[in-house]
Amino acid sequence: MKTDLADGSWVLAWALIALLLAFLIAALGITARRIVIQRPGGTVECGLRRSPDVRWRSGIAAYRPGQLCWFRTLGVRLRPDAVFDRHALRLVGGRQTAQSAASLGLGPGTVVVQFAVIGDSEPLWLVLGQDALTGLLAWLEAAPQHPVPGLG
Repeated sequence: MKTDLADGSWVLAWALIALLLAFLIAALGITARRIVIQRPGGTVECGLRRSPDVRWRSGIAAYRPGQLCWFRTLGVRLRPDAVFDRHALRLVGGRQTAQSAASLGLGPGTVVVQFAVIGDSEPLWLVLGQDALTGLLAWLEAAPQHPVPGLG
């Protein structure tokens, strides 16, 4: 029997090539988004949740002037998914954990910290590495107590 290209095998080959191309474009888009978010510096990987009943969401926290911005790891938006005013965050408590971090891929030595957010009834929980926590606390403590006119 003679093999004919019209039997549909070429359709399968093109479909696989298109699927591979779509996967490659998505991976490049996610990587480019991450580079744009992390370019200004002051970013850490962390998990976020607003209620103890919901699961952790993996993301990137970015320190911006006066704000802590949080972006989902696999999002497509360049705008943050959550924004917290620097002066509105108050540390409530924290604990060492390995269980929560394992699902986020943050590795050993992670800490879960809880913040009260002034003006918001829901608390904020972050899971992040010990070094990232030290940086976050230093950033919070270094905030000026009162905004200086003309400096924003």
